[in-house]
Amino acid sequence: MKKVFSLILAFVMVIGVFSFTSEGVTYRDNFPNTHRNTGGNTADLIAVAKTQIGYTELSTSTGKPLAKGQDGGYTKYGAWFGAPTTAWCAFFVVWCANQANISTSVIPRIGNCASLVNWFSQRGQYFKKSGFTPKAGDLIFFNWSGGSTAKHIGIVTGVSGNNVYVVEGNTGSSQGYRAEAKTRKKNASYILGYARPAYNDGSTYVGSYSFAAYAASKYGSGSYSSGSSGSGSSTSQLAVITATAENVTAHSATLMGKVNNSSSYGISSSGFYFGESKSSLKKKKVKSYTSKKSISLSLNIEDLTVDKTYYYCTYAVINGKTYKGPVYSFVTVDDRPEKIVLSQNSLVLGIGETNEIFSAVLPLNANSEQTKWLTSNEMVATAQNGIIKGQGAGNCVITVKSDYGNVSADCNVTVTLSPVKKICTENVSQTSIRISWEDDNIHDIVGYKIYRSTSLDAVFTCIGKTTTKEFLDSSLEEGKTYYYQVQCLGVSEEFNSEMSKAAKETASLPTPVIETIVQKDWTVNLTWGKTDGADKYYIYRSEGMPHHFRLIGESQNTSFTDNKTKNGETYFYAVAAKNEVSQSKLSKEVSLTCNEVAPPEKDFITKNLFDFTLKKQIDKSRFDNPFFVKF
Repeated sequence: MKKVFSLILAFVMVIGVFSFTSEGVTYRDNFPNTHRNTGGNTADLIAVAKTQIGYTELSTSTGKPLAKGQDGGYTKYGAWFGAPTTAWCAFFVVWCANQANISTSVIPRIGNCASLVNWFSQRGQYFKKSGFTPKAGDLIFFNWSGGSTAKHIGIVTGVSGNNVYVVEGNTGSSQGYRAEAKTRKKNASYILGYARPAYNDGSTYVGSYSFAAYAASKYGSGSYSSGSSGSGSSTSQLAVITATAENVTAHSATLMGKVNNSSSYGISSSGFYFGESKSSLKKKKVKSYTSKKSISLSLNIEDLTVDKTYYYCTYAVINGKTYKGPVYSFVTVDDRPEKIVLSQNSLVLGIGETNEIFSAVLPLNANSEQTKWLTSNEMVATAQNGIIKGQGAGNCVITVKSDYGNVSADCNVTVTLSPVKKICTENVSQTSIRISWEDDNIHDIVGYKIYRSTSLDAVFTCIGKTTTKEFLDSSLEEGKTYYYQVQCLGVSEEFNSEMSKAAKETASLPTPVIETIVQKDWTVNLTWGKTDGADKYYIYRSEGMPHHFRLIGESQNTSFTDNKTKNGETYFYAVAAKNEVSQSKLSKEVSLTCNEVAPPEKDFITKNLFDFTLKKQIDKSRFDNPFFVKF
């Protein structure tokens, strides 16, 4: 089931309120046991334990899960046992057994690991790990320091190769002390051994256990036999015929049988009787002749009906007679979903936007493989494994459906227009601002609303509507800053987009436009267009790289001469208009690289020699110097 354990917290409010109480304080149980018992002790114990994976100790003061490294919190397992803040690994196992309706004669109500080992040892049901092959349903005991006394316990859920898969309570993790699924190595030094409880599927047994006692007293050796006609036979040809059903699912099960033959004859055939009615079981042969005195049988049964009772027993044919064991039954698992819950039952998103909805099928062991996502209108929104994408403005219903169990859940989706992407502002004059924007919406849009405010924290007021992608805001106060937002309008108000991000602009002089930049002799000359309302202009320059401007002068005209330049240097220029109230933004920058100026004519130098900028007296002998006048 997709993300099922992480979704329990999200859906507990939908499922209902479950709580445990300790010392007058009530704590919410976010991990209720949602498993429905089938009567198979092993399957039920493991299923109950799996519903608890993720349960973490709770703070006794806040009722919230404790963080990593914190210990001694409240658990419902300890509260059930009468010790709500005590180490709880054994409480967890015993609680799960109780929830699985397992008798205390099979798993006792003992909350101490060492005491549990003693209890199982006294009954010959405890085995050291050496030479023992664990299986699902066994209880595993640990001592982390390698000592001989059990300090921790878990429930074996499966074995593969050298791995033992376990569910344990009160185990450390990055999330705190919790119930977790673990993988342990069979040869790990910290494993002490295993207990194999005498699981009694009495609730699924259809015969009478008095049969065994009757056969033992009448025929000896604890044998029971019935001929092919069902009549008894006074022979001790059979000591034991047993059967169990394992790996029971909704549509399959594995029948396991055992025959111990104490006669001198071989077993000519053996197998199971199986069917939907105890009175009309059909023979299913598994093995032909064997000379072995003890054989084990296994048969996989497929294509069963969900939540149905089936009957079975083991049989063996010896010396021409058919011997049957007691008749048992099992109930196939009802894994049909009873309910589907969603993380959201309503959703609003824009065109092109996506959002993920999580779903969970309840109960937790229900089959969710046949779950599918449907939409009532693909033109509005699509759904792909929980990913909802807005396609067009409108309403639709996203449905999560399972034909297996005939359950479904709906999420009402409203798709709105997408917000405008970018707002640009421009001072048209010192009292008017033009707003323009970009918009990806193509269909279902009927216009735009423009909102204005004098502060991001203040209320934005609608100042107009338009069907174009620009708006002129006039009669503003020069020098004051304004904030603007734009909203896309749909055919219905519920499809209007969210407000765009705010853009700000100060009502000020329009930005000048530099018209020319030329080098003349050793100077750079700039000209620009007149800005209405300007008293003067500031000229900014940057050397070598753009944008790093500094003020180098001002002009009351629309021109400026920069005579502080160097040969080979690149200069960047920008101009701003200024009056007593406001200053415009800097104009778009222009640049020029100063080239070496060609030498003037000789007679020009002679004519203007005494007007040299430093106004120094020139010595006649220097004037006659050929290196000075000869170029």
